[in-house]
Amino acid sequence: MKKSNKSIVVIGVFLVAIILSIKLINNKREEVYELDSSNLKEVESKGIAILYKDSEEGEYIETDSIPKGNYEVDNEQSYCLKNGSESHIQTKMEYKENKVYIKADNSGLKCFVYLKKIKEPTAEDTLAKLPNLELSGSGCPAVDSKTGNASITSTEASSGLLCEGQDDYGTTYYFRGVVDNNWVKIGNYYWRIIRINGDGTIRLIYNGNSTDTVDKGIAKASVAYNKSYNDNAYVGFMYGTTGQKKDSSTTTAYEKTHANITLSNILTELNTWYNGNEIEAQYKNLLDGNAGFCNDRSPYPYSGISTSSTPDKTKYGIGSELTSYGAYFRTITSRTPSFKCPNAKDDLFTTQGSTNGNQKLTNPVGLITADEVVYAGGLDSNNTNYWLYNHQYYWTMSPYYYYYIGNSDRYAVVFSVDNCGRLYANRVDSANIGVRPVINLKADTKFTTGGEGTSGDAGSSTNPYVVQLS
Repeated sequence: MKKSNKSIVVIGVFLVAIILSIKLINNKREEVYELDSSNLKEVESKGIAILYKDSEEGEYIETDSIPKGNYEVDNEQSYCLKNGSESHIQTKMEYKENKVYIKADNSGLKCFVYLKKIKEPTAEDTLAKLPNLELSGSGCPAVDSKTGNASITSTEASSGLLCEGQDDYGTTYYFRGVVDNNWVKIGNYYWRIIRINGDGTIRLIYNGNSTDTVDKGIAKASVAYNKSYNDNAYVGFMYGTTGQKKDSSTTTAYEKTHANITLSNILTELNTWYNGNEIEAQYKNLLDGNAGFCNDRSPYPYSGISTSSTPDKTKYGIGSELTSYGAYFRTITSRTPSFKCPNAKDDLFTTQGSTNGNQKLTNPVGLITADEVVYAGGLDSNNTNYWLYNHQYYWTMSPYYYYYIGNSDRYAVVFSVDNCGRLYANRVDSANIGVRPVINLKADTKFTTGGEGTSGDAGSSTNPYVVQLS
């Protein structure tokens, strides 16, 4: 019995030693704290404070939520203390995608993280990096200083222009008419600049594996925008529940109709394309998911559609109610397109984790808008001269209207560009329309300054700007 008891004591001492050793090791190891606004209060007990400022001249203030946006850790100010010591210990801090990361010994830690706002890039900053791009003088549409809408009187086919407009981020520069200085090469594929967004990001539309401008640029030739068509919901890049009716709360019915729940058929196709090989993996971290793509589903009360229905039904955007959408009014009726997204909270499609828009996209890819087509030179009349023309049909992501005559002819309609370069109305279930992907490059993307070719100005089809990885 005594021998047995002695063995138990030895084993017990051995186990205690192992446990203490593990505890000592754990106390000395480095741990990465991943902090966001949802767990910040939990880690406050561990002695972590977040302070931030939004300008160089401003003072740091403490916050109980991690700010979202373009911030970086101020390494000269930030520090950690260990077990009440006044001496700073070595730590690594980083702000990334609205989260703070601290790598340090996890025992007795007390950290003060100072975040400072980085100067937001602008379209002018990006324009200065691209040689051979100069703002045009006369010939550009007049822009309303209050609304940001342009006044378009005709298509632009006689010359190439780089014009100035207004978007949700500030001043934007866009290409209009007959241009050949907006070519970009990413890896083995070619793109064209639609515009430089106000936040300095660069919006591009796909042109395929060559700089041919006829019968090129379509990622997939025949795709339905949505496979069903008999409800307002189907004008959505994503959509909600169908069959909603006008009742005591049309606002609720509208929100249910256009909730971003189900992926449209065309968004599914874009995701499949994106996950293929035409944007090589090493370039995907250069894409921006925050600038977004506008699927403007704001109804507009317009009674000009030939129908026996009463005009007041043109404003609901629910179920099978006759509805004209905002882009239809701006591009077809009033000729006053806009780069702004009227309901950015729901209709501006951005990637998950973005600081802007609805944050519903898995991948940073979308489509051109009808407004952008009009700015480029397209209207509802033939134009085979402006730079977007490629002799093919392709979808935009702008709703046109939900239309019906009587009870038998009801369908959702979205804008496309047709094979004569004009804006066209297509039922969403039309399966003979192509997909021409659109992406946004980050504002700090680097380019070769002389293009890749041996002739022509930088940015031309023979000498395109070439995206650099570093």
